[in-house]
Amino acid sequence: MFYARRTVTKASPDRLDTAIKIVQEQVIPAAQGIPGFMGGYWLADRGTGDGVSFTFFDNKEALETSRPAADQIRTDATQAIGAEVVSVDHFDVLANTGEKVHETATHARLAETSGSADAVETAAKQIKENVIPAARQLPGFQGGFWLINRDSNQATGVTLFDSASSLEASLAPAEKIRSATNDAGAMVVEFRHYEIIARALTPVKST
Repeated sequence: MFYARRTVTKASPDRLDTAIKIVQEQVIPAAQGIPGFMGGYWLADRGTGDGVSFTFFDNKEALETSRPAADQIRTDATQAIGAEVVSVDHFDVLANTGEKVHETATHARLAETSGSADAVETAAKQIKENVIPAARQLPGFQGGFWLINRDSNQATGVTLFDSASSLEASLAPAEKIRSATNDAGAMVVEFRHYEIIARALTPVKST
């Protein structure tokens, strides 16, 4: 098992080019120097300025001990961009499609799910047995990862696509896949589309 930190930010859309430059030139090199770092994605919505990043660590201790360094990197970056940090959360990586960081993916869909502890565990089982095999059939699908926080009974599914058109074309079949998870008693509380603006291609282990 490996672990993830999710950071949600908000900035002015007209600062996106600045954000991309700072992430690529400052944030990623600094993150790659953190012990246990396994790569990551930085996503943005060009229309709203909303951003979300996922950084991966090879064990829980590495995730926890990375907090001070990650906090400093985040503070420096958000100040330079003029962004606001909305939330920072930690997750277990429940499942993934093999590679942690997919070089060919350009867009991502995020499904935020919550429910009772039993419902989230049932949904977790369905993700491994049903959701991932079905997702592999979606047009332009490049991979994905599914995260769970058992303390808050929250889960996040991230599916990756090769273009904006593939992302849109996959919407209807993705709705059917999500419905199966909802039948387990979990509820999708947020569903968003993003562009992948940067990624850290640090070599990582597969599960």
